Amino acid sequence: MGEAAEMVLEGMLCEECGDFIDGEEPGYPRKCESCE
Repeated sequence: MGEAAEMVLEGMLCEECGDFIDGEEPGYPRKCESCE
C-alpha cells in the first residue's frame, strides 16, 4: 500500500479529496471540513 493511502486510512488525509486535515491520526478514515 502506498504512503498516501496509509495516511488516508489513519485519518491524516481526507478520504474524499486527499487534503491534509490537522496532523492528528485518529486511526480511521475521515473527511475534511470542506467535504463534510
